[in-house]
Amino acid sequence: MSHVVNKEYILNIIKKIESPGNFDLTEKIETINVSEQRVEIIVNSEFTSSTEKLTQLWQSMIEKDSKITTCSVIHTIHRTPNLKQNMPSKNQQFLNKFELSHLGKILFIASGKGGVGKSTISSNIAAQIAEMGFKVGLMDADIYGPSQPKMLGLDKSKVEIKNNKINPKKIGNLSIMSMGMLFPEHEAIIWRGPMLMKGIQQLLLDVAWGNQDYFIVDLPPGTGDIHITLAQKVSVSGAIIISTPQDISLIDAKKAIALYNKTNTNILGLIENMSYFECSKCGEKHNIFSSGGVKKVSNSENLPQLGSIPLSKDIMECADNGTPYVLHNPEGKELFSIIVKNIFKQLNAI
Repeated sequence: MSHVVNKEYILNIIKKIESPGNFDLTEKIETINVSEQRVEIIVNSEFTSSTEKLTQLWQSMIEKDSKITTCSVIHTIHRTPNLKQNMPSKNQQFLNKFELSHLGKILFIASGKGGVGKSTISSNIAAQIAEMGFKVGLMDADIYGPSQPKMLGLDKSKVEIKNNKINPKKIGNLSIMSMGMLFPEHEAIIWRGPMLMKGIQQLLLDVAWGNQDYFIVDLPPGTGDIHITLAQKVSVSGAIIISTPQDISLIDAKKAIALYNKTNTNILGLIENMSYFECSKCGEKHNIFSSGGVKKVSNSENLPQLGSIPLSKDIMECADNGTPYVLHNPEGKELFSIIVKNIFKQLNAI
């Protein structure tokens, strides 16, 4: 009897590794995503030389399995930022902003933790707005785990540099740029501190974005330096928080809300992903990850819920195949049309 490749299957491989610190790091695994023969592991740990060696060992052992072709490990860390130390005065906030008026209305798509579908939602919101005739920029700010190139079918694309500017890739009205287009697919980016922030600045200022109506920033999970710096340096029209209904996601979603409140960033609302699963045979809806959690947070924080997205195989397959769900599925177009309509409503209310 063949074993199904799932989270437990991957964990069993990792736990068999005999190496110092393996047990402790295994305990910090947040999410294991398995799609076809590809594995993505998100571990809540600082990126150090010792954790790098250990996770490289994980990748090596996992990729030796005949049922798996590739494995990537993403390091993320959740901590409460010292906003008093990092926050400039209100006058400094306005003086130090990047000049990005050509990018139109800038929207941050954020989540407190990984694995909630933030990047999938970002690409579909961007694609839906572009389908409406607007010029849209989509910046993948997840340096360590860039996924937009794969989700938009651009993972094999080569980026051109002209006149010292990086040319973004274009799909109709949608312009896309990601660090994933500048590095080989399986090469780990191990930047820290200044190098990390220089990379983010390059994506914003050294890319020939041209004039856009809307600019979507797909942020990495967590509430770290990238989030704080961008909130300080970019004139943001609004942030959108993504969460699943389960308590563990909502805890981190509240942290993201707190960060943007403390950095004087307008929050447009929340989107609940994996809200329910609808049986294709009987039509019954199942609340696999609990229910009503995002609604409760929306009410307690006095924020609107911009939409609910079901747990759907079609959404997963579209992301894996490099085609946004809104461009492939009439139900997807209708679903994200409602979400974008609600986003526009909040932007007009500012």
